[in-house]
Amino acid sequence: VESTQTPVHNKAIGGEEEGYVLQALQQSGARGRHGNKWDAPMGNLYMSALLRPQCPLNEAGQLSFVVAVALSNALDAYIDPKKHKKTLKWPNDVFVDGLKLSGILLESNLQADGSLDSIVLGVGVNIFKAPEFAIFLQDITKKPIYVNVFRDEFLTSLSEVYSLWENKGFAPIREAWLKQAHGLNEAMTVRLPSETFKGTFGGVDETGALLVQLEDGTQKTIQAGDVHFGDVA
Repeated sequence: VESTQTPVHNKAIGGEEEGYVLQALQQSGARGRHGNKWDAPMGNLYMSALLRPQCPLNEAGQLSFVVAVALSNALDAYIDPKKHKKTLKWPNDVFVDGLKLSGILLESNLQADGSLDSIVLGVGVNIFKAPEFAIFLQDITKKPIYVNVFRDEFLTSLSEVYSLWENKGFAPIREAWLKQAHGLNEAMTVRLPSETFKGTFGGVDETGALLVQLEDGTQKTIQAGDVHFGDVA
């Protein structure tokens, strides 16, 4: 397929029930946040899932953290924490040893009144291949990996963490995410459509928004943007 997101969007609009999942062996037009294109060759996990969370639209972004925690939990069976460091980068990536292993994309469908109808969740995980400046799972584990087995392990984990979020709210998800946060208390650069500024990553608030400590002692709360860690011009 061009992208697993599009047919799952169509399923959502057509009334398909929550839990529908579509996997592709490769994608010719894979897309990420802001419409960014990326290569999706054979050998990795590419999938989209249909979710119908019963929540206000302004809470739907919390699902990015739900998915990241669920994916991290599934990866624990393959990554030795004594040899490799797994981190979760705001708002939607999983890193290992400072390199990107996986990306998450959330796209919403709205009802006529502007309320949330559904979320199409896209996930890509580098299993056997990775682009430049990224990492793939087979390279960092001695355990045999089968893409479809890992898919099912991730979906099982996602079901558990999604249920936790539905029943207990964002607090336990936020706590689990912060324990693995990429760059926590480190220098960062935030790029917004209207400005770019530097600060220190201070975590996320009770809604999932980014907290940035500025040099003058004030704090900024960012709902959406691109973040870079280290000395970025």
